[in-house]
Amino acid sequence: MSIPDLAPPPDTAPAADTAEKQEFRRRMLLLKRAKDGINWFYWVAALSIINTIIFVTGSTPNFFLGLGVTQLVNDYTVLVANGTQIAPLMRWVAGAIDLLLAGIFIFFGYRGQRSYRNWIVAGIMLYTLDGLIFLAFSVWLGVIVHAFAIYNLVRGLRAMDRLNQMRPPGPPRQPA
Repeated sequence: MSIPDLAPPPDTAPAADTAEKQEFRRRMLLLKRAKDGINWFYWVAALSIINTIIFVTGSTPNFFLGLGVTQLVNDYTVLVANGTQIAPLMRWVAGAIDLLLAGIFIFFGYRGQRSYRNWIVAGIMLYTLDGLIFLAFSVWLGVIVHAFAIYNLVRGLRAMDRLNQMRPPGPPRQPA
């Protein structure tokens, strides 16, 4: 069951302000919270891809909003290949590795949107480990961004869990 399947069809929305309508509202709120939280995997990947483009094009300002591991890959590449003839090629190799790493988080988002809880948990754990890279190098803004993203990912996971615990929406009500 994917997250969009947890919502009842629009034509089943109750008309009166009843317990049924309150449950419908609660389900819609949890659905939005789950989607918004799990979408953070896509934000992590997108910001890392932006960092990769900046790096591959030779620009110097990298920013702390992407993955720490991609910055390690990029810095190691510059350290190893700096001043050699293969330096431009190595930037592209590092860029390909960066894209692969960002793709992993796209995969976590994709699986998470389909309510695969274990993939969401694995993604949160991996992103937490990535945040430790920023912590090790005392990049405090990176740590704060990671903490905020993790908070939202966990919030989305909890909302998905609550949705899965609710009883499934019933069939459309027939007019009397």
